[in-house]
Amino acid sequence: MNLDDIYNWILNHENNYPGKHQESQPRTISSYKPLEPKAQFHIVIKATAEYIKEKMFNGNGVNLKEFGAFTMEVISDYVKPLQHSGFKMTEDLDIQRADRKHVHTIRPCFIPDNQFKYFLQRYPGKEEVTKPLSQHSIYQKGFGMNFCNAGPIAASCYLGKDVVQSIHYSLIKAIQDLTRLGHDLHIDFGFIKICILNKDLKYKYEQSFINRLNQTDYELKMRKSDMATSQHWKTTQEEKWSKSTLNHLLTRPNPNQVQENYEKSMALKIMSLDLNTAEQTHYSKNQKIKLPTLNK
Repeated sequence: MNLDDIYNWILNHENNYPGKHQESQPRTISSYKPLEPKAQFHIVIKATAEYIKEKMFNGNGVNLKEFGAFTMEVISDYVKPLQHSGFKMTEDLDIQRADRKHVHTIRPCFIPDNQFKYFLQRYPGKEEVTKPLSQHSIYQKGFGMNFCNAGPIAASCYLGKDVVQSIHYSLIKAIQDLTRLGHDLHIDFGFIKICILNKDLKYKYEQSFINRLNQTDYELKMRKSDMATSQHWKTTQEEKWSKSTLNHLLTRPNPNQVQENYEKSMALKIMSLDLNTAEQTHYSKNQKIKLPTLNK
């Protein structure tokens, strides 16, 4: 079963997966028309995949609650001692990073959640990621972990935040139920393919995604910000959102063109009212009309 089959499973079992995802929901912008329930699944999961990719390119992992964590393992080679490396104090910092860029290798990985592991018989080992000792939280599955935020995903799809949360919850619950029932699942998020065959979980990241992930300067991404403190807090959320890939996931239609098309469709409806609403009667055939006589 692929993602499309899982969507059909959820929509055909309304009693097991109730929520707003079972009905067509209005969009937050009137220019966009409501989508069918299945189309809502497609657009939300596509935006979720773009959200996870953007976070990982920025050096952060994403924890999808009760499903798993999309994170990375940083493999570092040994660095030569200072006296043997030819380190120059006057050399620019960017040049120094470029010289030792080969030291860090990033390996993306997927760690299933403990609740999801209960339905699996085999999955990648518990030492998939060696967690630093400084991270004491049980939710820290990797480096710089974040919970999946439904707000940016809902904003990119022009849907309500509660609709996105309902789709995420029903999809994760359906994956757990189908795994428990013994179904084989092929979950393709675009940048990663997760396969569950006979309750054995395996995953594979796309090679293009791995190459781009290793091309990013990880030492630069590990820092919170390059801006000064005064400038960092003056940056508005609108400026940050304009640089996000989720902001350009859907192109906003021209409101004038949308209004013009709406007026044309309403005009056609009015013109066809006399044909669609007129009732066929047989009054003249069943009764004879007596006309008054004319006096000559």
